[in-house]
Amino acid sequence: MNEYVYTPKEKSRVQQINESILQNVKTVYRLRKIQHALVDQKPCYAYVISLAKNHAQSLKEQTLSLYQCLKSILSSDETLTTEHKCFKIIAEGFEVTYCIEAWQKHADTTAYMENGEVVTELIHRMSCEQATYIFKKHRVDPFELLNTLETLQKYNHPAERYTALAKMPILLKETTARGE
Repeated sequence: MNEYVYTPKEKSRVQQINESILQNVKTVYRLRKIQHALVDQKPCYAYVISLAKNHAQSLKEQTLSLYQCLKSILSSDETLTTEHKCFKIIAEGFEVTYCIEAWQKHADTTAYMENGEVVTELIHRMSCEQATYIFKKHRVDPFELLNTLETLQKYNHPAERYTALAKMPILLKETTARGE
């Protein structure tokens, strides 16, 4: 995987999808980019959707709402899949993956669709929001490392890859090398 420079058309469509999620899924706490890369000459993006607790809607209902939102905004050349515990929109010009974490900054649960049903489970790792805090604390841009470190390529789930990087000793080496 290599770092990728976005073309306006691809970025615009991904922005449209993200804006639609933010407008139509009212319980989104944060939509955070956790990957951008070029895979087999195709730009791939990944986001984590951190949900806010809503007593009127269960996590399963919120997940179903997101799934329905994504289905409703697909253009004719886009396909929605649910694989690796994520939602993925695949088009000829790009792929965009969404992972769900609940609740907010200290998420401990994920939700996804499997065989037409919503599944929830504990994530047994830090949340992407916690990982982002670590990257900011050490002043590390995770995107280049995510695409170049061989050991991270074993993770099929973008949020697991992102949080695995936050636990790696390389962060300490990066900050030490800069004299911090």
